Amino acid sequence: MRIRYAVAGKPIHHTLSPLLMSLVSSHLRNQGVDLEIAEMNLLESTDLNGPMAWAWVSKSPTNVEISNRLYGDLSNRKSLTKLLEIADEVVSMNVQPGSELTPFGESFVKGPLESRKTVRGDTESWISITSPLKHMLSTRSGVHQIDSSLENGSVNQLRWNGSHWYCAGTDGRGLVAVATHFGFDFSKQDIESPLLCMHGGGGAARSSAVAWAQNDGKIWSSGGRRALGNRGPWAGHLIEGDAVVDHVGKRLLIDFDLNPGEPLSTPSVTADLHLVSSYNSGSVEQLVGQTDTGTSLDGRWLLTAQHLCAWADLFAPSVIEELPGLGQTMTWLNQLESALRAD
Repeated sequence: MRIRYAVAGKPIHHTLSPLLMSLVSSHLRNQGVDLEIAEMNLLESTDLNGPMAWAWVSKSPTNVEISNRLYGDLSNRKSLTKLLEIADEVVSMNVQPGSELTPFGESFVKGPLESRKTVRGDTESWISITSPLKHMLSTRSGVHQIDSSLENGSVNQLRWNGSHWYCAGTDGRGLVAVATHFGFDFSKQDIESPLLCMHGGGGAARSSAVAWAQNDGKIWSSGGRRALGNRGPWAGHLIEGDAVVDHVGKRLLIDFDLNPGEPLSTPSVTADLHLVSSYNSGSVEQLVGQTDTGTSLDGRWLLTAQHLCAWADLFAPSVIEELPGLGQTMTWLNQLESALRAD
């Protein structure tokens, strides 16, 4: 399978998604999966016309060069080859995740409840999209959704198989995967159920509210630049602010209104898990930190989890049993960043 991969949105110069694509594809090749990353691009855009046009053509048109401090300009073949080779080296070292990255053991993303027939092209184009593009597709866009991401305006992954478009919203599935990895038990009910304390109402926030509700968790929305609203599929799982103090279930706090690449957030309530929704591609002090009330997580956790969910849900559901665990992928990502900085 020959893959052309891109990240689209604005800003995207900070993105680490190409590192994750390099690592996961390297691991899958080691598992015997026929997979070639033929091309990678960063497509800076405020609409989807350009990124979708990029997917249609067999040879990429000239784009504005976007260079990342770690891996350079991926439209340059030399930069891409270097990234893929170093990713291969990191994966081949087989370094296991430490206990701080797997406090409850390793976890693996789950596949869709119902198996889907996946029609493959010889060459496919996969696009990870970020702000401000997530809400720009609708049910009238001619794109086949594998979930409810079109209705909820929360598309963050696109796949073009040469004949048809497919889409998914994996931010929410990724959030639930991170919570589960850090000990949240979604089998608990009522005031003991996991509580999502969230700020913001954009695409990632809506995707997270949907996924949290599908797993029977409770949600407290503290507002934001865009209102989450109470008419979505999460409506029956919302609780009011005055009920938060009496809720004894584990709490996850996240602010979705952070600007991309600027991971600054001040906790508004005490929480067992404070997950930063954003990140930057500079050096990170701690992937896992401790606060007075619980654990704080760098935004790379959410990025990595939703990327693994993209493979499981949209990119290649048939290889879900071969996908690496969340803790393992985070270990590789940390190693790859360090190797690129040292190079």
